[in-house]
This record gives sequence, C-alpha cells and structure tokens, in this order.
Amino acid sequence: MILSGLLLVLLLSPKLLDHNGVEGTKHLSEREDEELEKQLKLLNKPAIKTIHTEYGDIYDCVDFYKQPAFDHPLLKNHSYHFQMKPTLLPKRKRDQVSKDKEPFQMGLSGGGCPIGTVPIRRVTKEDLIRERNVSKVISLADNTPGAHYAVVRTRGGQDKFNGAGATLSLHNPRVSGRQYSAARFLLQNGDDSIQVGWRVDPTLYGDSKTRGFIRLDAGQSHCFNTRCPGFVLVRSDIPLDLVYTDISEPEKKVYEVQFYIDRDLVNGNWWFLLGDDYTQVGFWPKRIFNGLADMASYAEWGGEVFGPPGTPTPGMGDGAAPIQDTAYDSYLKNIEVIDGSGRNIDAYNTETFMDYDLRYKVIDKEHSNLRHLVLYGGPPSLPRGV
Repeated sequence: MILSGLLLVLLLSPKLLDHNGVEGTKHLSEREDEELEKQLKLLNKPAIKTIHTEYGDIYDCVDFYKQPAFDHPLLKNHSYHFQMKPTLLPKRKRDQVSKDKEPFQMGLSGGGCPIGTVPIRRVTKEDLIRERNVSKVISLADNTPGAHYAVVRTRGGQDKFNGAGATLSLHNPRVSGRQYSAARFLLQNGDDSIQVGWRVDPTLYGDSKTRGFIRLDAGQSHCFNTRCPGFVLVRSDIPLDLVYTDISEPEKKVYEVQFYIDRDLVNGNWWFLLGDDYTQVGFWPKRIFNGLADMASYAEWGGEVFGPPGTPTPGMGDGAAPIQDTAYDSYLKNIEVIDGSGRNIDAYNTETFMDYDLRYKVIDKEHSNLRHLVLYGGPPSLPRGV
C-alpha cells in the first residue's frame, strides 16, 4: 500500500510528559541541563531582531544565510542565489470567497523581520525536553498503533505531478498529552515526501493552538518546519508555524486557508505557496531529494490523528463525521494537481482510505460546486470502560 511509509509518528516516552506535553526542568541533572544548553546554542542562531507574539512565541529574525536550511550537507557553505519564481498558479479562475467563508489573516504583526532576515521560532529548553525522549521514528509500514487516517489519495502510480493544492477549513480539535490532530496534503515519490497543512500538537508546539506546519521526509531529514535543515524560508513576515486565531464555527462562520506545493519547471525546486494570492513562503531545493528530484508520483489529502497506544484518540477536523454540508463539515476543497505540462487541474483517479472507518470518515466528491471536494472528520474515541 502506497500510504505505508509516508507518514511518520514520533512516539515520545511518557516519563517527562504531562497533559500539556512537558513536566518541566526540575528533574534534570546538572549534566542533562548543560547538554540542553549546548543544544540551544547550536539551534538558536544570532538574531538581528526579536519578535514576541501575543500567544507567547519568540521569533528570532535570522540572517537569510544562517537559517537552518543551510546546515544541510548539500547546501552548507553554499551561497544560494535565486529569483522568486513566477507563480504558476492559478491558470484559471477559482471560486470566490463567499460571505460565510472567511480567509485567514497571515503574517507577523508590525511587518515582521527586517529585509534580509527570516523569522525562526526560538527553541526553548521545554521544547527539547518534550523531544529528547523520542524513542524512534516509525512508519505506518511498521503498523504504528494510535495513528489514524481518513484521506483521499491518487491511485495507480502511473501519473506524475508537478504540484498539488487545496483550500482547507480551519478547526481546533481538542487534544491532550501526546495526542495530535491535523489536516494536510502531501506529495511523494519513492521514500521522499513533503506535506503542508495545519495541526494541533502539544508535543510539537507546547500548546493546543491551531498552527500551520510543513514536513520533510528525505534521506536523513525527517522533521517539521525548520527543526532540521532542508527548507529555505524566504519570507520575512510569515513563520512556518504561525497560529490561526480565527477558527470555524458550525453554521456561523467558516474560516479557510489555501496551501499549495508547486514545482519550478525550470530548476526543479518545490515551492510552498500560501493564501489566496499564492504568497511564496519558501522552497525545498531539488538537490536534497532523490525521488522528488523528479516529479511526484502520489498525492493525498485529508485528516490525521494520533493517540498513544492504549489511550483515546482525539477528534478529527471539526470533531464530527461529515454530513455533506460545508457549513458544518471540515473539508478540503479545490483539491488539485499540477500535471506534467504544468497545468493545474482537479485531482483525478482518486480513492478514499480510512483505517478506522467506524470513527473517522472521508467523502470524495469529485464533481461539486466547489470543484473536487473532500469532506472528512470524526469524534474522539472514549477511554476504555466509558
């Protein structure tokens, strides 16, 4: 099954984790504390400016060439000269945002970082404590327990794609401890995959806010956002893990965000585009990939949740099974691919996949007034005996 091996789940030891993802530093030995301090010095680059957000994050404005991307062996000591690529999307008119569909407001307040620098979220000691007991990275091929998916995916493996996109409704499913809940789409070829979307993930972020994310799996790089090298951030005002404060309310307002992954047909770099104006946030260089050094052979759109083995799993999307009404349902609309000639077209030859269809559902509506529409969601599971 193509899905196996795509999505990686970090299984963290519960020893230092409470309901918010971290117990604190009081149980650290002096040696452990010193090791963490050394890691922080390596991870946090010198800042030209520091931005404190209203939701508690600290972003360091880091010199463009000192961001984590350039620690990658294939990019290290490489002066990267590039031009912002001409946006290939869209090649046709899209549906207009209706009165009950609100676009999100993106970007850091105050204009973000100075020109020539990019916003990198500062790593804290608490972040490292949450992550240091990662036992291993396990794929679905290893029958990872606790992870569940409700997705629409391409099938056959004969088609090739230069990109993909979708408009995602924004939600804030309730999670606790090591649970997470996400909506995303991904592109894959061989062992390489890249994905974008939003997630609620206390282990990753230290809170239960709805945040954007990207993920890279290529070679030895398996990480979110800028936590490992490989992604070149180019915007001075848009961090990868920004908080979405406007959350959809059933039958009242639906907030949504557009994500796109678009391969440059000239140099093969994969660009991450954000919003209804296709803002170029950054790119994955072709040289870091093997499979995705060429076009993608597989795409997937939908929801993903995780709960540690033996514990409940959280709600997916809006926390309810879809009823085929976008005023209530969580969804990805306008799902599309960019074909081999560079045309963006509705995703085709798709199928649904649900590994826990008694709880998490997905509906594939290939032809709707919202073009190709994916409706998904499901309620949280209950503890045993309840």
